Amino acid sequence: MSNLAVLATHVGGSGWAGGWAGPWWVIFPLLWIAVIATVIWLVARQRRRSSIEERPLEILAARYARGEIDSNEYRSRRDEIRGES
Repeated sequence: MSNLAVLATHVGGSGWAGGWAGPWWVIFPLLWIAVIATVIWLVARQRRRSSIEERPLEILAARYARGEIDSNEYRSRRDEIRGES
């Protein structure tokens, strides 16, 4: 008799734990949903943060391209936005 057949005879016809899985059939899917939702939230938060930093740099670059500010002012403000001042 194979190991699987021996195991099946010990478990009985009603499945593991006497046919009752307890609250695990609810807890594990909820756990996976929570993990997936957390990952999605973290990725969205990171993208939102990077776009918040990029927008001021885009405005600054556009002002420089239009000639509203000179190169020294551009570099100074860019470094300040990046936190390199």
